[in-house]
Amino acid sequence: MFDTLYEWFWWERIWLPVNLTWADLEDREGRVYAKASHLYVTVPYSFAFLLIRYLFERWIATPIAVSVGIKQRVHLKAGDNPILEHYYITQCRNPAQKDIDGLSKKSSLSVRQVERWFRRRRSQDLPGVLKKFREAAGGLSSTVGVHRRNSSTVR
Repeated sequence: MFDTLYEWFWWERIWLPVNLTWADLEDREGRVYAKASHLYVTVPYSFAFLLIRYLFERWIATPIAVSVGIKQRVHLKAGDNPILEHYYITQCRNPAQKDIDGLSKKSSLSVRQVERWFRRRRSQDLPGVLKKFREAAGGLSSTVGVHRRNSSTVR
């Protein structure tokens, strides 16, 4: 079973152009072809880039955002209510009016209080402006760094 799956996965028609086989890609006559084991080096590079981006967002982008005047907005916290929280997680983030009526009876809150609870709970899930700024600055620095590196090698 495993051999059949292995052969199907590495089927030449899927991976290679017509008139080319895996045997054609073996090293010979001074030609060296890329191998799957060459991809192992990408794993440490990935972790290094994630660490660099985290440090950039934490130690460079955050002070820039604070100096520009961007603040971490404090969301109003929805009160602890296990019935509404369970519905929010399992059913729907934005319930219909008939569901709100049923939830108000179950939780012994008014309809207005249930609507307010859902509105506040949804706002808690939204990222703040500071977080958006940090992520955008991290993405921009990565893009500019890659673009600069590629433009300098093209010349």
